Amino acid sequence: MLIKKEKSIDAMILSAGRGKRMMYNTKYKAKPLIRIQGKALLEINLRNLSLSGIKKCVINTSYKHQTIYKFIKNFAYKNKYPKLFPSYEKNRLETGGGIKNALNLFDSNKILVLNGDSLLANKPNENPIKKLCANFNSYEMDVLLLLAPKKFVVGYNGSGDFIKTSKKISSIIQRNKNKDHKSLVFTGWQIVKKELFNQVSLDNFSLNILYDRAEKEKKLFGITHKGNFLHLSTPKSYLQVESFLSKNKIKLL
Repeated sequence: MLIKKEKSIDAMILSAGRGKRMMYNTKYKAKPLIRIQGKALLEINLRNLSLSGIKKCVINTSYKHQTIYKFIKNFAYKNKYPKLFPSYEKNRLETGGGIKNALNLFDSNKILVLNGDSLLANKPNENPIKKLCANFNSYEMDVLLLLAPKKFVVGYNGSGDFIKTSKKISSIIQRNKNKDHKSLVFTGWQIVKKELFNQVSLDNFSLNILYDRAEKEKKLFGITHKGNFLHLSTPKSYLQVESFLSKNKIKLL
């Protein structure tokens, strides 16, 4: 179970994307409902939240929102936690706007946010959710991102997103503007202060606005994931992830 100071945190799974790059896989359902090892991505992540002691989770919806509602109903029937709260967006509000639109559903002053298409494979005794919660310092940080070394990322071909400025477990980070070979990939998992969203006047905006502000104020931090980040963005990356799991005999929840 989570230690006492972490029990108040609520979670949100970003699930409102169109999933165009997944092509035929998202023709009839929202992207987080794509199945791998017989389970929807959304179910796998919710089980991770439940095992980490998270009691409440908001799921935003837009594209094929009825498929998400059906999933929520079935999941809630079979599982006590986390309690699920849908947040509908008639028009997509992007990552930041989607969270701002759902602010009234959160009780905690910080939010654990994860992308609906982002999966993590952990090393034994490694829990990324507990790690994020245990290392988030509200006095020093506005945002804490979970990052992964490129060699441990499956289904990703970019040059990385951020660079840590120290060797501390949680370090101030900077954007990888010069394509540094030591850069780390953002997993889509993070903790963000709730108050930050009311500081943005826009209703439709990306979380990158908050990252840029936090970086300027040296309040953007990162922590490294010990395990694999499974990046499912295209049919090709899906096959790469599926092959990786089979080859390494990794069973997701």
